[in-house]
Amino acid sequence: MTDASPLVLKFEAWPISDREAWNSLFHTGDILEDSGPCQNWSNGSRSKRSQSYGQWLSFLCRRDAMALGEAPPHRITVDRVKAFVSECEERLAPRSIQGLVTDLYSLAKAMAPQRDWTWLNTAIKRLANQANRHSLPAPHPIMGPEILRWSLNSMKQTTADTNLSATKQAIRYRQALLIGFLISCPIRRRTLLAMRVDNHLRSMSDGFTLQFAPEDMRDHKARSFRLPKRLVEPMRAYLDLHRPVLLDGKDNSALWVNQYGGGITPDGLSRELPKITERYLGVSLRAHAFRHIAATTIAEFDPEHAGIIRDILGHATLAMSEKHYNRATGISSCNGLQSIVEDIRKTVPITGRAKRPLEPDEGLSELDE
Repeated sequence: MTDASPLVLKFEAWPISDREAWNSLFHTGDILEDSGPCQNWSNGSRSKRSQSYGQWLSFLCRRDAMALGEAPPHRITVDRVKAFVSECEERLAPRSIQGLVTDLYSLAKAMAPQRDWTWLNTAIKRLANQANRHSLPAPHPIMGPEILRWSLNSMKQTTADTNLSATKQAIRYRQALLIGFLISCPIRRRTLLAMRVDNHLRSMSDGFTLQFAPEDMRDHKARSFRLPKRLVEPMRAYLDLHRPVLLDGKDNSALWVNQYGGGITPDGLSRELPKITERYLGVSLRAHAFRHIAATTIAEFDPEHAGIIRDILGHATLAMSEKHYNRATGISSCNGLQSIVEDIRKTVPITGRAKRPLEPDEGLSELDE
């Protein structure tokens, strides 16, 4: 193949040996036959690793086509992985490269468990060290309380706008509620779009309980928490008034419904969310950005409880919490410095007065209610 080949080779374009090897990993056995070693992987894990392996195969097709004549695990060599990483560095962030090689390692171990893959595991650790130096994106110029305020105000304005048709009103209301939900309950995109009424969202007499099973979460730990009070009535209005309008008679249990009555898709959310946030908040945000904003907000306004970031975001360790805390400390320090410079410019010798982007009473309390 040539350089014109897609960067991700779709499953139907994989060599037969790779398709057979992949299918054998997920084979469901019976009392006389063993199941495949990856049979218990979630659909999300299978999809992600299929994408990663498709990138690996595309690389081989374009750069080392002779390797396709070898058995799938035999192609995974030190030199080829080095070349693969080098090519990826031209177009991907360090964290993405680490993810690709980690997926390749998982598949290599599953396909050939008897082989020594220590070298590949070592490479992943080195890639992780590189990625950690760049793991947090630049801070967004907006904080959690500001996003939540816009969400609540937008829902009120949408409800009061009698010039909107029922469908347009339902779409705008759902958009604003979804954004308020994301900043208050910053779950991952896959979990968000998998939410089902009466399954993940349980109505109670005094609000709603959010329940997620282990298979819903990346760290495979079940979680249950209450929907913030500020969003209880908006959620009831969405379920009782606006969601039925969007469904238009269709039978669909998805919580987040698009204008055609189907569940919002990953592609649909990726297209819609940045446009809406750019239009109304002045900054283009994807679903994952809300997780970073929520974590930075907690670390900035309530640093003593930065450890809860781990539980809110579903991380296995406190490492990410510490990064957000360190960032928040740097932000406060910069604000303090800017205040002092401003005081000097005005020839008023006041020091030690640090200004925050938002007043303390506008901070974490809005996300907790």
